[in-house]
Amino acid sequence: MAPIYTRIYTQPVEFNRALGYAYDALVYGPYPFDAITTWKGLSERIAQGVYMGQGLLLPHTRVSGLKGPLMAFVVCKDGFTGVKTRNEEMAQFMCMLLSPAESAMAHTIAIANVAKLLLNPEWKEKVLATTDEEELKKLF
Repeated sequence: MAPIYTRIYTQPVEFNRALGYAYDALVYGPYPFDAITTWKGLSERIAQGVYMGQGLLLPHTRVSGLKGPLMAFVVCKDGFTGVKTRNEEMAQFMCMLLSPAESAMAHTIAIANVAKLLLNPEWKEKVLATTDEEELKKLF
């Protein structure tokens, strides 16, 4: 699954700022959904913690009636600020995922695929070295 939105930050960026831009891109993406209800669900998930390890922030929620998964992927080599991580690890990647509430499989597969990529040190190196957002999309 390729992200519909990618962004590369060249200096530290506040998590909420990056989150807002990514969410806005998904709201205007290919599948319509109730933006207010979805934002509430996403906010609840974020409050529970979204740091997954391996430098990954994974804000995600399931959305009733969504036709298919929507993903945004953001890279910040110098790290996201204003977000809680374990052991003060640096979060350098954010994958926002909205997936259909009616399909647990779509949600699980999307998360597993991103995790598989991030466990590959060569892929992570390429992503962190990429300076072009279209090239970043192609890495998926």
